Formats: sequence, structure tokens, C-alpha cells
Amino acid sequence: MTSPGLLADLERYYDTAPRAACDTEELGPLTLFLPRGGFPYYARPRLDLAGEVTAADVRAVLDRQRELDVPRAVEWVHDTTPSLLAAAREAGMTVEECPLLVLEQDPPQPDPAAGIRIVAADDPELGLVRAAVNVGFGTPGTAVGEASIAERDADAAARPETAARVAALITAGLGILAGAFDPEAGPVGGGSHNPRGEVSEIVGIGVLPAYRRRGLGAAITARLARHALDHGVRTVFCSAQDDAVARVYELVGFRRVGTACVAEAG
Repeated sequence: MTSPGLLADLERYYDTAPRAACDTEELGPLTLFLPRGGFPYYARPRLDLAGEVTAADVRAVLDRQRELDVPRAVEWVHDTTPSLLAAAREAGMTVEECPLLVLEQDPPQPDPAAGIRIVAADDPELGLVRAAVNVGFGTPGTAVGEASIAERDADAAARPETAARVAALITAGLGILAGAFDPEAGPVGGGSHNPRGEVSEIVGIGVLPAYRRRGLGAAITARLARHALDHGVRTVFCSAQDDAVARVYELVGFRRVGTACVAEAG
């Protein structure tokens, strides 16, 4: 059974983490996060929420997001705010339910042969690491595919601003990036953890489809979890796209503690 204290810690993290890069608006029981530039954000339940969320509450947020021309999206933890699931669906949103996991065992020590390392803000391959992640997310799941180095390089060329944005987060101590490096091809995957005090979320674990099924996703996750623990983090968590991805995290020492919901409106 998941303790209420753990879920409360995660809820505080979810409310705190975006504020370094966002302005906010309080709309009834929801907080709308508005980025100052860069990655898109969403609305979430207010940290002090006491009652239930209704479909009318969700529609009010969607109307405001449309007015601001930002993505019409809401995210939450179902176990903390169960009323939002039915409310979002009644408001016409499509909801994805994702396993929410917390690290409960020491992660495996990194294998030097896996080619996983932490990427510094001034690393010349930072942009290619992020591009490899982007390409990986463009082909969801864990199956091997065709997308590889050419697609990575094209993504890096198309989004040169990404490297500068990620470097700024690393410099500020708000994001830690790890990359998977092939001796010949260079970066083939990566991921991040974003510490806020003693809690950090591992996000964006992606591997080029042509390099999947080699244990790289698990190795990247283990390296990030180990880095977090070695730098004062006490609670490390993540959400998985589906049960297959969750099983990769479980190999590293994570245990499912709930369900993270991501809702989008057309």
C-alpha cells in the first residue's frame, strides 16, 4: 500500500518543479502553468485542493488554454485526485493512464561497457543526446525500429535551440542529463532527472529505435537514479508510458505506487 505521505511529497514536487520555468494562473481547483519559453506545459490540481474537480472546472481551464493558444492538457495523479478522471472524460478529453513508480531498491552500479555518462552543460554532444531522445519518443514503445543516426542528426539540426535550453537547466542545477554513447555512432539515447530538494523525477528516457533491446533504457535509468541518490535526493520517481516500459524501470529497482494521468483535448 502506498503511504499518503509519499503521494503528498510527489504532489508537492509536481507543483514546485514547473515554477522555475513557468508563470501560473489559479483557475478554480486547477493551476495552469504557462511557460516563459521552451517546453509546453499543462494544468494540474492545486496543491491545496480539498474538494472534487468537475467537468465544468476542466472546461474552464480548456477555454483559457484555447484563449492563450497553449496546449489543452491536464496532468494529475489519479490516486491523489480521483475525481479528475471522470471530469476530464466528461469534458471530452482523451486520458492516458501511466504507471507511476518510485525507487525502492539501490539501482545497479553502472557498467562502463554500456557507455552511459552524465552530460555537462558545455558538452559538444549535448544536442545530439537530446535529439536521440526526441527520435526515440517519436517511435513510442520498446520495439526495435529503423530510425537511427540520420534521424537523430536531422532532429538536432532542426532544433538547435534545444541544446541551449537544456544547458541552462543543467547550469541552474534543475536538470541532470545522461547520455548513452555508441563507440562509433556517438549518442544513441538519453534521459534526465530534475531534482527539487530531496525529490527528483526521472523523465524523458529515450533510445534510438535501431539501438533498442540492448538494455540501454535500463542502464540510463540506473545511472540517473544513482546520480540522484549520490547528490542528496531521497525520493526518486518516474512515470512510464505503459506496462512494458514500467517493467524496464522495475528491473532497476522501481515499484509501482499509483497512476499518473495525462489528458489532452483535440
